[in-house]
Amino acid sequence: MKQVSVDNLKENDILAFPILSHSGTVLIHADVALTEELIERAINLGVRTVYIKDEKEGIVRENTSDSDTAREEEEYPYRLEETANNSRQIVKKILEKHIYKHNEELKIIVNEAQRILDTVIAEPEVVNNITEIRNVSTDMYTHCINVCTLSTIMALRLKMSNKQIHNIAMGAILHDIGLRYINVPYVNVSENKMTNKDAVEYKKHTIFGYSSLQDEEWLPDVAKEIILFHHERIDGSGYPFQHKGDRLKPEVKLVSICDDFDSMISGIGSEKMKIYEAIEYIKVHSGVKYDPTIASKFLDSVAAYPVGCTVYTSDGEKAVVIRQNKEAADRPVIRMTEHADGTPYTENVEYNLLKQLTMFIVDTE
Repeated sequence: MKQVSVDNLKENDILAFPILSHSGTVLIHADVALTEELIERAINLGVRTVYIKDEKEGIVRENTSDSDTAREEEEYPYRLEETANNSRQIVKKILEKHIYKHNEELKIIVNEAQRILDTVIAEPEVVNNITEIRNVSTDMYTHCINVCTLSTIMALRLKMSNKQIHNIAMGAILHDIGLRYINVPYVNVSENKMTNKDAVEYKKHTIFGYSSLQDEEWLPDVAKEIILFHHERIDGSGYPFQHKGDRLKPEVKLVSICDDFDSMISGIGSEKMKIYEAIEYIKVHSGVKYDPTIASKFLDSVAAYPVGCTVYTSDGEKAVVIRQNKEAADRPVIRMTEHADGTPYTENVEYNLLKQLTMFIVDTE
């Protein structure tokens, strides 16, 4: 291990730790062979020094980064996040004025779905780091972009056909367009906590969204079904028609899971949960509300504790997640930051929870 100025980095140097922003966002991942593009990205982000792996030592230490000079909007772990952020601005601008008219302009939104799909295909490493894309939903526009991104990645992981993937991207980015036509609070509010009147009104968003687009020939029928049925569940407990099982296409079932996951962790149409709580919810309802095959692949794809996430251990200590263990998504590698009494760690201490069998993560920030 050695500390290196970013100006002296060379191609194929291996980062010992991910470069993190002040907010914990992964800027460049650990164990990545650096390219000229990644080195330039680090320089542009204001990083001054990092620690790289020394093959002789095989020791990993923390990187040192100074991102104070990096603008927040430049902090993207992947080009996909930059694409998603730009797409959100376009989606917001169009949907804010869309009230059962301007349907031609919705084609622009579909083009954004294609851009997201193209970026995913061009940047395949995101398919294996799905929860390290941490563009948290703050409104229905970001939510639509996130569901499109998650759904596209999952469709690729499930090896769906090109046609299915394109239909999923188009349906997912428009799936909640019906929220533009209702006037009830739905941020950090679950349907079962709404008043009866508000719950009835809220559930109409699927029908409103579908009816606004049902005659548009440029939008595939499957995409329209995603808009109409994304709240249906395989046990018939969903809405608007209580369809179940085989009456729902795989594309619909896939977007339903991605929609629920992002809704739960962001509080869009749901009370906000932590990631591990949302994962547990999907796990419990796999085979009940959700297609078990799709749910299983989704659960294999997400990390309960993403890199950069602050966690609390069973010993009452505080740590940050620095790497994932592919064999166990709930047992990452963590770097300790605070003792149980609140005093900071002054030395670099890491634990691989696959080996520390008596230590558990009990909560996150």
